[in-house]
Amino acid sequence: MADETIQTPETNTPAVPTPSPTPTPATADESVLSAPAPAPEAALPEAPAYGDFTLPEGAAIDADSLGRATTLFKEVGLPQEQAQKFIDLAVEREQAAAHKGVQAFVDLQSKWVSEIKADPEIGGARFTASMAAAGRAIDRLGVPGLKEALNLTGAGNNPAIVKAFVRLGQMVSEDRFMPGRSAASAAPRSAAETIYDGNPKQSQ
Repeated sequence: MADETIQTPETNTPAVPTPSPTPTPATADESVLSAPAPAPEAALPEAPAYGDFTLPEGAAIDADSLGRATTLFKEVGLPQEQAQKFIDLAVEREQAAAHKGVQAFVDLQSKWVSEIKADPEIGGARFTASMAAAGRAIDRLGVPGLKEALNLTGAGNNPAIVKAFVRLGQMVSEDRFMPGRSAASAAPRSAAETIYDGNPKQSQ
């Protein structure tokens, strides 16, 4: 036992990590050189200038609407040719709407005239006499511009209005003044009434 040597266990020393080199901060000159160059500003497109737009014969666009449309055209950069297409479309829609309104008015007038001619009271064989009576009523009223207003608005073809004028015309033709028949005979005046204008002087 004495000859035996006691072996001391080796001490395990932990490995010390080697520090990595600290990056050197870039200098101001190096940062500028490594940074990407700013892109050049794109030049803004020049707003287009518009000439007169072509309109169909008889068509018109009010200055306010045309001015607002031109402003929108400039904002999106439409050239004259493309802007003209939008103008054409707008005018076409306006004309279609106006034509539709006129056609509806014409159809209504035709419907009213047909109803009047078929009316058992003023139409049929009585149509000519009824129209004469209506015209007589309008003339008798003597309102300036009445006939023109009825024709312009189309109200002169409305069955209810036509019937009203027909009846009024019939009343006018029947209401005739006949002197000597509608007025009562005047009583003879006395001498005193004649002298004193109907106020005889009282005796004192």
